[in-house]
Amino acid sequence: MDSAGNQPGNVSSSVPDEKGFAKIKLLLEATGGLSLSQVSSVTGLEGSTIQNWVKRGWVEHPKGKKYEEVHVSRILIINALKECIKLEHIDLLMSYVNGKTQDGSEAIIKESTLYSYLCEALKQSGRADDHSRGGVEAVVENVIRDYSDPNPNSRIRIRKALTLMIFACVCTDVKRRTEAMMGQILKELENPKPLAVRPKLELDKEPEPVPLSEPDESFSDVIETRKTVSQALREWDISSVEKIIIDHDEDARNNIQKEEPAEAKPPSKPWYIRKTK
Repeated sequence: MDSAGNQPGNVSSSVPDEKGFAKIKLLLEATGGLSLSQVSSVTGLEGSTIQNWVKRGWVEHPKGKKYEEVHVSRILIINALKECIKLEHIDLLMSYVNGKTQDGSEAIIKESTLYSYLCEALKQSGRADDHSRGGVEAVVENVIRDYSDPNPNSRIRIRKALTLMIFACVCTDVKRRTEAMMGQILKELENPKPLAVRPKLELDKEPEPVPLSEPDESFSDVIETRKTVSQALREWDISSVEKIIIDHDEDARNNIQKEEPAEAKPPSKPWYIRKTK
C-alpha cells in the first residue's frame, strides 16, 4: 500500500474506477469516512448485519467508527454476491484476489476498483446478452484491458474472480425474477379467477331458434338449389332430351316384340251343357 492508501495494481485513469464507486467516493472525500448509519443508508443493509460482518472478520474494523473506502467497497461486494454465494466463500474469494493480510501487502487491486470493474462488466454483459462463460470472459477481458501488474498471474486471478462474480449477480437476478413470478402465482391461488370459457366451435354451437317472421336459412338454401337445378335443365341441350326419349321408346318397342303371344285356351263349356254321368 502506498502513502495515499492505494493498493498495488497500476490502474490507469481510463479504467472505470470512478464509475461504480463514484458517488460513494465523493461522500467519503467530503466526510472523511462514513458512520454506520450512513453506510446502512448507502447500501440498504441493516446496521446489525454490517456489524456482524465486521465481527466475523469479513470486513475490517472501522477506524474510529468511521468506514473508509476499503470498508465500504468490501461491504458492497459482499452485498452484491451474498444471495448466490455463501458469505464464507465470498471471504475466500476476496482472499484469492488480494490475500489474507489486513495490511494489503498481498493485494493486487483496490477493492473499490474491483467493485467498479464488476459494475462495468455487468453493464457490458447485459448489452451483449451473452451469459456463456466465453461471452462473460470476453466482457471481463475488455473491462480490465488497461489493468497492469508485473505479475501475469494477477490479471488471471482478477479475470476469474470477476467472471465468477458476474455469474453470481446473474443468478441473483434470475432468482429474484423467479420469486416475483412465484409471488404472482400465489396471489392468483389465493384469489382464483374463473377460467376463461373456451369459445365454441361451429360444430359445438347449438342451432339458434329462427323467428317465424323470418325465412329459414336452410329453406332458402333449398330454394336456391332448386333454382340452380331448374336453370341447368333449361340450359340443357334439347336434342339430348329428345335422344333420351327416342332411345326409351325404341327400348319399349323391342321389349314388346320379344314377348311371345300367349296360347288361346278354348272357352269352357257352360255347366248346363256338360254331360252328366
